[in-house]
Formats: sequence, C-alpha cells, structure tokens
Amino acid sequence: KLKMLAAAGLSRVHLGLESGDDEILARVQKGSTAAEQIAAGRLLKAAGLEVNLYVILGLGGRERSQAHARETARAVQQMAPEVLRLRTFVPKINTPMLDDVLSGRLPMLSPHEVLGETLALLQGIDIPLRVESDHYTNYLDVTGRLPEDRARLQEVISKALSREESSFR
Repeated sequence: KLKMLAAAGLSRVHLGLESGDDEILARVQKGSTAAEQIAAGRLLKAAGLEVNLYVILGLGGRERSQAHARETARAVQQMAPEVLRLRTFVPKINTPMLDDVLSGRLPMLSPHEVLGETLALLQGIDIPLRVESDHYTNYLDVTGRLPEDRARLQEVISKALSREESSFR
C-alpha cells in the first residue's frame, strides 16, 4: 500500500522517532519500540518514500542522556533517513511530562547538556543524511550534511559550549 501511495504522488513522510531508547519511548508513552520505528522507516524507504525523521534532544533528561544519544544514533543508522530533524524537549502545559519536570522526576538538560547530547548523537551517525535543526526549541542551528559537514558542525557546537549558558534562550 505504501508503494501505491508513492505511485499516487506521495514523495515524503515525516516520522517521529523521538528516541531510539526503548526506556524513554515507554516513559513518554510513544506506543512503539525503537525496533518497530526502525521497521516502519525501512518500509517507507523500500516504498521509495523520502523519510524525514524527528528526534527530540533532551527527552530522556539527565539520567538517560547518554543512552538517548547512543540508541538514537543506532536507530538513525538503521533507518537511513534522508533528513534528520532535531528538536529540543520543551514540556507542554497540562501534560504528565511537565508534572515530571516540575516534581524533579525528570531533570531537564541545561543548554550545554543538550549541545553535548547533540554532539554525541551526530558523532554516532556515519551514514549520509541532511541534518536540520532550524526550530525555535533548539539552542543552536546545526544544519548541515553528514558526513561532509561533521567537522564544521562539531566546531560550531564546541564554540557554543564556551558561551555562558545564560546566553541561550
């Protein structure tokens, strides 16, 4: 059926992976595992559709930051999307996640910690893809192509890490 959609003119699908870490996916009640998301991405690609994959930086809080970066990079590698779209976690009002943040059960990452997670994520991706981080939730625009822009993106992040955290939104 996906090939029928492609034949009918659908050319791109936006897919919210959010995280490649199953513990985070369960915590946010995603309703699927990383393996299921990877399978879905592969089906879309096999049908000839461009995949724009969304990841939410900081979604695991401090406790899961390293696992989030590592497992998300692993999932991205397996899905091989054309575009990786970065967003930064901002809890929404009237949600259980905001309750977790306010109660201290989910300590949010500082700007430097989010940038460190971004760096770890990008370092874990070896496949060619376009990175887009041009969203108001992000602390820094690290748009570029991997692998050819990796050194420039790392330099941009490293330079931003030398800034005072209070200089970010």
